[in-house]
Amino acid sequence: MKTLTVEETQAVLEKSHLDRLQGAGTARRESREALFYAWHAHPHHQVLFARRGTTQVEGDESRHLLPAGHALWIPAYSRHRTLIRNLDGLSLFLDPGYVDEAYRSIQAFPISPMIQEMLFHALRWPDGACDPDPVAKSFFQTLVLLLQEAIRHAGKQEFTLPKATHPSLQRAMDRALLDPGGACLAMALREAGMSERSFRRYFDREIGMSWQQWITQARLFHAATLLAQGESVTQAAVQSGYASQSAFTKAFTRLLGLSPGKFCGHSG
Repeated sequence: MKTLTVEETQAVLEKSHLDRLQGAGTARRESREALFYAWHAHPHHQVLFARRGTTQVEGDESRHLLPAGHALWIPAYSRHRTLIRNLDGLSLFLDPGYVDEAYRSIQAFPISPMIQEMLFHALRWPDGACDPDPVAKSFFQTLVLLLQEAIRHAGKQEFTLPKATHPSLQRAMDRALLDPGGACLAMALREAGMSERSFRRYFDREIGMSWQQWITQARLFHAATLLAQGESVTQAAVQSGYASQSAFTKAFTRLLGLSPGKFCGHSG
């Protein structure tokens, strides 16, 4: 995997003309190379879609897993960094003035087969909605409306891992993410320098879920990345802290909506 510096990431934006607004909307294929983009922002709304492969995007408030068959809405000027592995996907970039109903936070949502085909069909117009083809503008307007409807009906975000503003909590969470499979409450308490009672109280109030719920989700995010890298289901389970493969399969399927085996088929 290639890790880009801030300067290299900015150079990619400039090369793709994404450092400034240019046209109402345009679609671009994402690199299939394993890349880790540094923190950046751009003046466009971005809809990042993964047909195959796995992507993780970190914003200021949360981390997001983007499994195959889903898209991620990234609002204009939102600071974020992106980890891409084996991605067969694309991004739709939209001028904020072109979108009537914009969403202020990064969020994942499922993509229907029809919208998926439309996203890839959008690549036929290199200049996007500004293409002289009279169909282009109408096509992009319809696509935006359908995407907005998909976001509205997406329901609860299961692919989001919240971050904390409390420095002690975030320190414990960052430490846990280095090795989700081996992380435990005792380790989190040491890193946070808190009693169990205080830690649980602050964590529940700020994160909106318990420590156990959060670390379970973090482990499954980690497992999804391992599977996308080619690890076996057995190894992904072990490295994510699961002694039982059946328990791992049940938890993974509940979060992602498909078994680890099927996820490998979608991500490879």
